[in-house]
Amino acid sequence: MSFFGFKSSKEVEEEKRRAAEQAKREQVIKNQTNLSNLARGSQFSFRIPFFDVFDPRLMDFPVPAAVEVSITYAIEDLNLFQSMNKVEGYSDETFKQKLRGTVTKYVKGIVTNVPSEAQIPAIQLERKIMEVSDFVQQRATPQIENALGVKVRSLDVTAIEIQKESRGYRELRALTADLERENKLAQHNANLSNFKLQNQLNQDQMKMQSSLGLDAMKRQQELQLGGQEQLQEMNLKHQQETMRIQREEAQRFNRLQTEQTFLGAHQANLNSELLNNATDNGFNVFRQQQPKMGMGGMNQMGMGGMPQMGGMPQMGGMSQMGAPKAVPQVQYMVGVNGQPQGPFDWNQLQQLVQSGQLTQQTQVWKNGMPQWAMAGQVQELQPLFAGQAPAMNGMPPMM
Repeated sequence: MSFFGFKSSKEVEEEKRRAAEQAKREQVIKNQTNLSNLARGSQFSFRIPFFDVFDPRLMDFPVPAAVEVSITYAIEDLNLFQSMNKVEGYSDETFKQKLRGTVTKYVKGIVTNVPSEAQIPAIQLERKIMEVSDFVQQRATPQIENALGVKVRSLDVTAIEIQKESRGYRELRALTADLERENKLAQHNANLSNFKLQNQLNQDQMKMQSSLGLDAMKRQQELQLGGQEQLQEMNLKHQQETMRIQREEAQRFNRLQTEQTFLGAHQANLNSELLNNATDNGFNVFRQQQPKMGMGGMNQMGMGGMPQMGGMPQMGGMSQMGAPKAVPQVQYMVGVNGQPQGPFDWNQLQQLVQSGQLTQQTQVWKNGMPQWAMAGQVQELQPLFAGQAPAMNGMPPMM
């Protein structure tokens, strides 16, 4: 109870307790609001002060570098987040400080090893910021999520600053420039050596190909010449064989023609002998009967008792009056079965007519005739066919 407007110490303590409880309730409400905002996502950017980065080629010359980082994160599992961040009087500011310390630790460790692991020279970190950012995101993201229980949606290195006034940077730049010149010179020498070696290999290959081409051309020419000689030899043998066959065929044809000629002449001789024998027999009969018969009777019966044929000369070359008649001197070739036979004289031609082997349609020829002709169309041979019917049209063509 207060006197004259003053509060007792007990009342003052009570008011302080009530104010603390109210502040605590407000802090809980604020934390709940921050957690709700974190569930939707939050972005935090900060700068990591200069730290030393070493080039693996020259580890004695550190290069100071500062990195600016931007991280976007969110709370997907609230229970996991609260279990990993048990801080009395938790607030957004306290979590950001914790997040900043965690990200700084991992980013500094990764960027320090970028020159050796990502093969990026320390003095080129500013120009290779995209490669450095990707390298940091791949390495740091899983570690931050496991340490804080949040989901890192993005982690970017937005800027890298190299302290170019530092002694380490100047000395490293000078040494790397020398190394770069040496590397370029070595690369140039290596390229020149490779070019010379490749040129020599190309020349050797061209020489080998040229030599192989010449050898192949020579072999091809030899094969072609050998093939032409073999082909000419085969053609010569073929021509010789063809001429031999033609010669044998000609000889055989001549033999057959000679044999047929001999056979025809022999047959004609036989027929002539038979005819002469028959004529002799007729004359003998005529002599025996002559005293008994007069000339008129002989004219009526004819020689040998055979009837006379109109326009046909009497046998033995006798005329109707008994006077001998001259036999024409002829030598004709006769076509028998498509083959020339002969030559035959007049008596032999008469025998062929009597035997039916020579008709008016038979092809005949003698010296002086331009071509073969049918016997019935030859004026000199007309007496052979006296009394026979004339030749019909449509006879076989001349030979």
